[in-house]
Amino acid sequence: MSAEMDAPMARPRVVSVAYWLWLASAVLLIVVCMIALTLPSEQIRGSFETAEQGDSFLTVFRGFGVISGVVGLAVGLMSGPVRSGDRRFRRALVALSATVSLLLIFASLVFPVAPTVITVGLIVAAVLVYRPSAREWFHREQ
Repeated sequence: MSAEMDAPMARPRVVSVAYWLWLASAVLLIVVCMIALTLPSEQIRGSFETAEQGDSFLTVFRGFGVISGVVGLAVGLMSGPVRSGDRRFRRALVALSATVSLLLIFASLVFPVAPTVITVGLIVAAVLVYRPSAREWFHREQ
């Protein structure tokens, strides 16, 4: 065998960039979770006309926070195997990123900045791992 076949393949730069984008998005999702779960409920209830409206908003807001925390953990945990070249995790993480991005687009109607930044990070990372320069990294023998 030649030395060229024995040498490990270098990770493509687009895969590393996608990894860091996914990791940053995961951290932001977890931060959104922490903010949603720690905001003082009395101030939020006071900004609505009735207590029922405030309670409904808090339920939805805290539920969104919990979901974003779980998704953030999933994205963070799945990004490691994708960085290593696992095709199955790549497909799963791209599907999760697309699904979460669609949901965050609707959330950005209420909370404009954070969901938009997270959505852009998730979509760009998902596109990068399917670039032609990353193809060989995911199709090498493992």
